[in-house]
Amino acid sequence: MADARCSCGFTESVDETISDHFLEVFVPADSRGADGLVHQEWTVALTCSCGVATSTPAELDRHFLAVFTPADSVGRDGVRHEQIRQP
Repeated sequence: MADARCSCGFTESVDETISDHFLEVFVPADSRGADGLVHQEWTVALTCSCGVATSTPAELDRHFLAVFTPADSVGRDGVRHEQIRQP
C-alpha cells in the first residue's frame, strides 16, 4: 500500500513498509508472543517457529502482527501505532 501512514507519524517508503514499521515497534527482543510461544521466521521458507506455514511473505507478516500487536496498539516505545486510513 503506497504512502501508508502510522498514527505516530511514520510514512511508508520504498525501503520500509508499514508492516516493517509495526514489526519493529511491536516484536519484543525475545520474540515471545502473548500466547507464550516464540515466533520467528524458521529456516524453512515462510514458516514460523510455532509451526504456522504461509505461502507469501505478506501472510507471514500478518501472522507475526497478529501475535505481537497488543490490543491497545501501544508499542515497546510507549507510543500508540495504528495505520491511518487514507481517503
